[in-house]
Amino acid sequence: MVKFITGKAVLAQDEFLDNWITLHNQLFQDKDGNLYFVPRFFKTDGYTIPNYLAFIGGSKMEYDLRPAIQHDFECKYHKVIMVTKTLDELIDENYVKEITKNDTKITICEDIPIEYLKVKDTTFNQANNRFKRALKSLGQIKPWRINLMRFAVNFNISWAFSKKELELEKFYKTTI
Repeated sequence: MVKFITGKAVLAQDEFLDNWITLHNQLFQDKDGNLYFVPRFFKTDGYTIPNYLAFIGGSKMEYDLRPAIQHDFECKYHKVIMVTKTLDELIDENYVKEITKNDTKITICEDIPIEYLKVKDTTFNQANNRFKRALKSLGQIKPWRINLMRFAVNFNISWAFSKKELELEKFYKTTI
């Protein structure tokens, strides 16, 4: 089942207007059953939609940002982080748990030890297709808009210039 395990993103704005820093770890389960992890302190710009096109695709901050965060991470590093433990094991070991905040229960993911994480290369097409599945999993965005957003990411020419080094040891210590 394709779904986000963790609750909606909690963000802090950094010094640049369209840049945000994630304050919590994010966990996504894709159709292959694998768990994909994005660590807290990751910088994102939300949905990268040019202002002049936002009226078609929706504003940069109109939707749940978790799919954009996953996609931005994959585009920045050309990699995914997969969890080697099952969801049940993460729950048993108290890395994934429900908390109550403002009378609402949300699922959070504590810092997973790096020995439980595996970094794998991803392709442009894999990242874009995972983005589409993540968008669909929200159940909030109209199919035509999901297809439009999936089509639009094909024009992300920054993919060719954006590959950064991924250092697991720095995950929980600094903004990445």
